[in-house]
Amino acid sequence: MNETRHRFSISFIIPVLNGEKFMAHCIEHIIAEMDDDDELIVVDNGSTDATLDIVRRYDRARILEFPGSTIAFLRNRGVEVARGDLYAFIDSDVIICKRWRTEVESALGDESIHATGSKYDIPEKPHWIERAWYSKRSKDMRPINYINSGNLIVRKSAFEAVSGFNEKLATDEDCDLGERLNRNGYAVVEAPMIRAIHLGNPKSLWNFFKKEKWHATSSLNSLTQGIFDKPTAMTFAFMVCLVAMLVSIPWVLSGEVNPILLPALLLFIPAVTAVYRSYQFKAFRHILAFVLLYLVFFVARALIILQFLFGRTRKRVFSGRESS
Repeated sequence: MNETRHRFSISFIIPVLNGEKFMAHCIEHIIAEMDDDDELIVVDNGSTDATLDIVRRYDRARILEFPGSTIAFLRNRGVEVARGDLYAFIDSDVIICKRWRTEVESALGDESIHATGSKYDIPEKPHWIERAWYSKRSKDMRPINYINSGNLIVRKSAFEAVSGFNEKLATDEDCDLGERLNRNGYAVVEAPMIRAIHLGNPKSLWNFFKKEKWHATSSLNSLTQGIFDKPTAMTFAFMVCLVAMLVSIPWVLSGEVNPILLPALLLFIPAVTAVYRSYQFKAFRHILAFVLLYLVFFVARALIILQFLFGRTRKRVFSGRESS
């Protein structure tokens, strides 16, 4: 990567809700990378733990409080008071790595790039879920549809031109922002050397399920807009297999059908998806983990779709007032 430094002032914006576990680590790693004209803005969503007490230890941190808001709302409120040339959106359970700022300045020294950052790294001693699900990162700079908003840097001019994050979205607001930036001619480029480590990855199947169930709510927004993406299509295929499995139970119990049919129907879509991902990332050592994780992934998404059809998630998805 080009080592030429271009001077930017950076506004670091951290949305948080009950983030006491990682808050100090997050802030200290940011301060280690800050220049004198940078600023740090923490936007709290109504924390009831020691989060704000921790933040107050740091003189450079400014606190804003907006309880009961979407994470997109929190980030936009941070931007409203920010003075930097660049907006750096860092999540409270993320730590940025050494040379982070140098790499940002190097990447955005190219004026054709308007937003950058990278997919999270995993911790030095990862859980097996982290190794399988989160460990695949690009090695080269490349144009991309969006960058996760826990390690995202956007030029002020580009962010303002697309009116920032969509505050009505409960989740996947980073995907929406990236799509709007690209659609309006603002280049989003992943720069793997802008490294950040996500400390808050799920480390149990139950927490993985809860996280995927939460993210699945964004697929409902897509469906209502007539957008049928691949994960949603595969989820419906998984649901068809589940129905076929349930219908087959009487025949299995009567001995007319081999019992192997039931697990075969349950695992067919997760297995197909796992094989595809293993081939895509050349990660065949993780194929069994992928099968299990994709089973959880599709169950979470199917549950959200069923709840939506019965009206249980409609208000939550479209009210725009979810906690971060």
